[in-house]
Amino acid sequence: MPRHREHTESVNIWALRCAKCGRCIVDCPTYLATKWEHLSPRGRIILSFHAENDSELIKSTFSCLTCAMCEVVCPSGVEVTNLLETARKRFVEIGAVPERLSEFFGKMDRSGNPYGIDVETYDPSGQVDILYYPGCTSLLREREIFESSVKILKKLGVRFAIEFKYCCGSTTLRTGGSEKFARRNFERLREIVEKTGAKRIIVSCPGCYRTIAKDYRKFGEIGAEVQHMVEFLAENAAKLGLRRENIRIAFHDSCHLARHMKVVEEPRVVLRRMGTLVEAEQHGLSSFCCGGGGGVKLSYRDISRAVRDMRVAQLKKTEAEVIITSCPYCYRNLKNSGGGLNIKDITIFIAERLKE
Repeated sequence: MPRHREHTESVNIWALRCAKCGRCIVDCPTYLATKWEHLSPRGRIILSFHAENDSELIKSTFSCLTCAMCEVVCPSGVEVTNLLETARKRFVEIGAVPERLSEFFGKMDRSGNPYGIDVETYDPSGQVDILYYPGCTSLLREREIFESSVKILKKLGVRFAIEFKYCCGSTTLRTGGSEKFARRNFERLREIVEKTGAKRIIVSCPGCYRTIAKDYRKFGEIGAEVQHMVEFLAENAAKLGLRRENIRIAFHDSCHLARHMKVVEEPRVVLRRMGTLVEAEQHGLSSFCCGGGGGVKLSYRDISRAVRDMRVAQLKKTEAEVIITSCPYCYRNLKNSGGGLNIKDITIFIAERLKE
């Protein structure tokens, strides 16, 4: 089968750089969960030369969580995530994708969001300083994150407006799908920034953050600074009047926020004001994935659950009274694990403690 030129060139570059040392394998969540080397970074790099309608080859390519843990430990600096996303595009082009991912692409085409439902559209008007972009999951599935974020913004007295019409396109980009959804939201955000004069766009989802702050650069300048909510909270922690309690708190770093966007200390700045922070065995840039990223929960639920259960076991060892997240996907995945953990998004945890 003919190889996609861009894909072949990128594979050649990274395949030559990869020393095949196997350092990445011992930290790869999907390998640790399955013990199959074709579901490890090294195996995926070797197999990424091929794009065929073979179930195990498809599984190798689409079971990557895009957590980027392999990139943290790789002594050769191989950009495995970019390589796999490029490989996924080739599979999408030939129509060789997991069935549930194909259904996901259909939902995006029909409704413009991952859940295939009508979206609550906001149309900001007037001059504001901040646009709050909640993202699909906070708005449509874990709405308490959206409501808590709005409560916090109101408490701080900032001039803000809610902006949401389109999905940011994060999952589509991560799984090799069309850029059209990302481009559409980029154009929408640029239009609203110009209309409202907003200086900042604040997001709840690390996937949205990475997509809007990084991936949209290929389309042009959006006209405003992009921040994750935890960065904004760290800047304004002193203004929130947070009370300190005798409580043990563990923070679960999301892959996209910590490794993709290098935001690690900011949520901890806030949480130390409210209790005693205890760390999981793997945290910060070395945090273990929750199993919810890269489209894996959609296409390979057994792998996603196995990875999630490994993370739950790590978090239990902290003996924390509450586990804090800053990602709607992590929150949703860990909360539904049945592992007996008390899971809170950082905005929910803070909103519960705000003085009226």
